[in-house]
Amino acid sequence: MNNKCINLKIRTKKGKKFGYCILYRKEVPIFSCNCNNKEYKKRTIKSNSLCKNDKKSTKMHNQSAKLRKLERNRFSLFTSDNDHCMICKSTYQLTWHEIFGGRNRLNSMCYGLCLRICLSCHETLQNDKNFNEIWHKKGQAMFVRAYPRLDFVKIFGRNYL
Repeated sequence: MNNKCINLKIRTKKGKKFGYCILYRKEVPIFSCNCNNKEYKKRTIKSNSLCKNDKKSTKMHNQSAKLRKLERNRFSLFTSDNDHCMICKSTYQLTWHEIFGGRNRLNSMCYGLCLRICLSCHETLQNDKNFNEIWHKKGQAMFVRAYPRLDFVKIFGRNYL
């Protein structure tokens, strides 16, 4: 058991340290809290078996493997033709454009809200506000039609319609 009360905090004033009890809101000696309601920090020791299942100790390559699997299995709800650019019908240097980027990029990949476009179209249209606004609206409408039981706003955090 730890011999330090959780209500005892060490503070400094003009370079001098002093103890402060946050329960009674007054100064106390640094190494002893004389309050009647002492509460002590509990020490927990994790065994090796718990650490392996702990989310904080997951290895980076496990998370990136999931991401790689998502990126390999991308699909589009808008078209079944993944061999041509949706904008210019080119077949050269095709890439995937997730309609909802940033924190919703993974959600876009999971739910098929991706477009197959060529690299030149992707570079020019990716940061175009009007293009993104149009496809956000189309993406939400398509999501509502394809997944009627799921709530778009809960998943993506915003209503675009």
